[in-house]
Amino acid sequence: MIKQLAGLALAGATLFGASVAQAVAITDVQEYSNNTATEFFVKNDASKTQDPYYRGPEEDWGWTHNAIAGSFTSIELDISAFDVDTPREKDRISVFNGSTWTDIGILAGQNNIWEFTTFDLMSYAWAETQVNAGLQVRMDISEGSSAWAVTLGKATLTLDGGSQACVPTPGVPCTPTSVPEPSGLALLGLGLAGLGFARRKQAKKS
Repeated sequence: MIKQLAGLALAGATLFGASVAQAVAITDVQEYSNNTATEFFVKNDASKTQDPYYRGPEEDWGWTHNAIAGSFTSIELDISAFDVDTPREKDRISVFNGSTWTDIGILAGQNNIWEFTTFDLMSYAWAETQVNAGLQVRMDISEGSSAWAVTLGKATLTLDGGSQACVPTPGVPCTPTSVPEPSGLALLGLGLAGLGFARRKQAKKS
């Protein structure tokens, strides 16, 4: 019995290692360092109200995240924006779904501050396919009004919890994270519990 429980513990630890190794935890960051000719993520906080980053109506733009292969349990898009005066200002975000553009909501924020807006994409049937192909995003600035302007600092596409921790302020590098997958933790706990039980039984017999 003790050998069986010890084997269970070893199997749990082995499965834990395999689970962590196979976990897909990725954060794709689009920011100033990888701007293209039609992208305007700002380079740092000091430039937030400068041309061409601080943009108003008729200066709409978009970007594309790197293509990422795999299957995912969570897909989140976080967009860092400066000077979003909600609810009066409406900077609308859309994502390409493979055939047309889908409205996923508007940016949230306050006057003269940097803030992330999180969009949960997992409920969209097409989201995983578009992440695999390279998620395309675009912004309609100050929808229905000519009174507002906005600057974007970065956009992070976070898959299965992500591999980086980011702050909304531009020019501040994201930092790597390493968090074991919950299912792996459960397997490790099962294995350790088995070992503890085996030791208690052996102590009672001696």
